[in-house]
Amino acid sequence: MSNQSLAVRTTKNGAFVSLPISICCWLLLLISCSANASQRDADAGYARLRNWMRENGGRVNDRFGITEKDGIRGIQAFTDIEEGSELLFCPWHLVIGSSSLQDQMKPGDGMCSVVDEMAKEIRLGVDSLWYPYLDHIGGQRLPADFISEVLLELQGLLTTQDATRHLRWFDQRCDGELDGTAKQSLVAFISRASEVGMIPIYDLFNHHNGKRSAKLTVTEEGVQLLVVGDGGISSGDEIYLSYGLKTASTMYRDYGFVEEWPIAWNFQTAGGNNFAFLEFPDVIAINPSADLLRAVWQSNISLEEYLSLATTHTESLSSADLETFVTAVENEHFPTTFEGDEVTLALLIEQEGGTIANDSSDDISDRISAIRYRMAHKKALASAKLYCNGILTKRMSMGSQEL
Repeated sequence: MSNQSLAVRTTKNGAFVSLPISICCWLLLLISCSANASQRDADAGYARLRNWMRENGGRVNDRFGITEKDGIRGIQAFTDIEEGSELLFCPWHLVIGSSSLQDQMKPGDGMCSVVDEMAKEIRLGVDSLWYPYLDHIGGQRLPADFISEVLLELQGLLTTQDATRHLRWFDQRCDGELDGTAKQSLVAFISRASEVGMIPIYDLFNHHNGKRSAKLTVTEEGVQLLVVGDGGISSGDEIYLSYGLKTASTMYRDYGFVEEWPIAWNFQTAGGNNFAFLEFPDVIAINPSADLLRAVWQSNISLEEYLSLATTHTESLSSADLETFVTAVENEHFPTTFEGDEVTLALLIEQEGGTIANDSSDDISDRISAIRYRMAHKKALASAKLYCNGILTKRMSMGSQEL
């Protein structure tokens, strides 16, 4: 056996120790096996859920399944799927919240009933009709779960009142005690419910306003998820829904993430003036108009067409408008810098790796989430400012040339 070794840094004090290559290979294999086991568990759970749906009158297209990319699970097409194809059909009796086309979930009390019904089913465990579905969801943590110290990490970008909005709604509107199971049900409802309630398998599809390729429709028999967009879905593509065009803070509060693009950022100055911008790859739409927002949300167009719309909009703004926006960004101040956040985040990630799963580890994970959100906000502000200054510099240069 070879006595070659590798230098490995320990997590305790940052020191380097020498380990035999055979042990390093064993550790790498262990990590790989753990990741593969996690994927197998996800596949097995999805297979059980799919079979349960079919056994109870539903239909699930065989041409897609669970995938994982960068630690995020989603739904991927295994083969090309044509526009108009049915991806999923869920009969009304499997929808939690609506019983028919005529009796759909209503705002207010109807939403309370869904949360309450789902909590009751969770308590039933394996005796619940929905056990294969309810056992497949959970684990999602939203700002509503954060302790007050963690909410401070958001540096005012999401206030405690806004973060706990749904908890206060349940307390004020719904007649029930928010114990652990009820809170689990409420969080699942916030982050997974459709306009008709909880739809098994439907809520496994991720969100992307710029790449959405599936849309929900309701029928007399139940709800269908159909492929939309010219050209259908190509093999290997992730299949996306749209949760609606919402601000980044709302997306983070209700779903726990910041979308890829377009990201709808907004902020308010100390003087009470509101500013907003849409962030695309390399293009920023400053103070987007209602028409632009409708076009972004309702259109199924290419990235190039989105970028063209955003570019045309921002370049139509006056220099005074762009300068006002830049000044507003420059007046935004935070307790920490982006560079400082990077250091804090790296330390927390290292700390998270050596923590046993418990309430303390949840707090660390929540802090990581909050810091990542504030970093994304700061980075977006810097990008928007840079984009505006680029247009202003170009205009000044053109004006000088004309003189």
